[in-house]
Amino acid sequence: MIKFNDVLLTDRELIQSYTLHGDSQNCDLSFANIISWRFLYDTQYAVIDGFLVFRFYSGHHLAYMGPLAKPDSEGRLPDVLRAVDVVKVLRQDAIAMGHPFLMIGAGKELVQRMEAAMPGVFKMKQERDFFDYIYSREKLETLSGKHLQSKRNHCNKFRALYPQYEYRPLQPEMIPQCLKLEEEWRLKIKDSATDSEKQNLFEELRSMTRAFLYWNQLDCLGGTIFVDNKLVAFTYGCAINLDTFDVCVEKADVDYEGAFSIINQEFLKHLPQQYIHINREEDLGENGLRRAKLSYKPELLLEKYSIMEKEPLADFADTERIKTETMNLWRDTFHDSEDFMKLYFEEVYHPEINVVCQIDGHVVGALQTIPMRLKMGDEEASAAYISGVSVQAEMRRQNIGSSLMRQAHNTLYAKHTVFASLIPAEPWLFDWYAQCGYSQSINAIAGPDGVGEMDFATFDAWQRSQQSILLHSEKDFKTAIKDLHTSGETLPVAASGMVRVIDAEAALRLYAHRHPEEKFNLRIFADKDIANNNTYYAIANGEVQKTDRPLPQASALTIGQLSLFIFKDLKTVMTLMMN
Repeated sequence: MIKFNDVLLTDRELIQSYTLHGDSQNCDLSFANIISWRFLYDTQYAVIDGFLVFRFYSGHHLAYMGPLAKPDSEGRLPDVLRAVDVVKVLRQDAIAMGHPFLMIGAGKELVQRMEAAMPGVFKMKQERDFFDYIYSREKLETLSGKHLQSKRNHCNKFRALYPQYEYRPLQPEMIPQCLKLEEEWRLKIKDSATDSEKQNLFEELRSMTRAFLYWNQLDCLGGTIFVDNKLVAFTYGCAINLDTFDVCVEKADVDYEGAFSIINQEFLKHLPQQYIHINREEDLGENGLRRAKLSYKPELLLEKYSIMEKEPLADFADTERIKTETMNLWRDTFHDSEDFMKLYFEEVYHPEINVVCQIDGHVVGALQTIPMRLKMGDEEASAAYISGVSVQAEMRRQNIGSSLMRQAHNTLYAKHTVFASLIPAEPWLFDWYAQCGYSQSINAIAGPDGVGEMDFATFDAWQRSQQSILLHSEKDFKTAIKDLHTSGETLPVAASGMVRVIDAEAALRLYAHRHPEEKFNLRIFADKDIANNNTYYAIANGEVQKTDRPLPQASALTIGQLSLFIFKDLKTVMTLMMN
């Protein structure tokens, strides 16, 4: 499998060696956007045959961007046909990760070459809502010509009303004022915004906060407008390539007529002269935003396409083959009895909980995410038990296990699961699962005496008497008892288990409800599988507030340390687990 890496600040030089010297004007390739939006897209990168590729999540679907080539010593880019070969590799990676192939933001030339190379395989769709608006820097700066007369009028009106205004480069010490202005601007428009627009604004704020947090490392450039020493507008952006600049954010106090127009013009007057093209990003299908962007008369609407499998489920439709190959993989890995495997794959296994890696049309890695409920004091949370993690012997040490866990964690997060648990099959796996974010915060116990002869009502009363436990449904309980009788064991074997936090905000909310008297700030970091968990949390009065704004005296915890913290006052157990 392809080894993808999480995008980090330290990867800037490598990534920009492709983007800055290339010819793509796509706003998604500005390094500021890649880093500041990673919380939403969980972006990773890899280099394949000399091409830079990005893998990310769009909604809950794995997706890719078109391959980027690095120019040679004479500035020449390789033929796009080589990029088509890389796309074929990405398609196999998507299948291995359990997703039909999806590419977003592809350029027109790549689309044409892919259709020629693989006719009839993909559905190519032009995504108008995501076209980038690219302008002549000179025209935006001078606002010359009849078509931009109204924009000149707005700027002239601002200058007439506020002749004492000042343009200042955006410096780090101005960031608190910028965030305050953005908050005031958002409050003024919130009543007229649709739910979709509000969600977009919230996500933009999170991105902006991250860009400000890493301002000095991102090489951003920004500008501000002050009137009587009060900030009334600001903007910032980042280079896409050596002659195209991406304007990421632009905000202004609408009480100052013409403030948006003046910050737009003044910023470009102070931008380095090498940038002759200005990308003002997409309109996301919002009519007001589309009208505003079109009113500035773009010189180019950068076309973007999505590329999808015409038969997206072809590699996943043969559920019986996948089940058989998963069962064979289990047999080769764990050497369980045929009676146990028959019971497990008839009564526990289901295609919807099976996470697989397929290479060359065969399952080479699999695990199951069995849905359960986790009792924590007087509350319950959605949980999953990770079962049967297995990789074909000859395919080990190829990142398949880590990819399976990442795939499972993202799928569980999309289903609003709060916790995942498991029992390592061998001692060395404790360290490996710890690298996947798990901690030893749960114990597998031998259950109540006589459990093999209990009815469910008696067992249910026992399990609900525990302070904290993974709860069995009646169906799961009866299956586990069948396993006891089949195996001839009198009691389940006690073992050490592990827990991972899947949704940090939901997990902390459960903690806060149990401890309404506590007040503290946390920063969660280094969750390599679910980037949306990596941020700040304020806990007070039984509630949790999630924010990207740095909080004072915030204790820093990894995702593994978070589960130790949340379960520290609970004696959490599980029993009758099927593996």
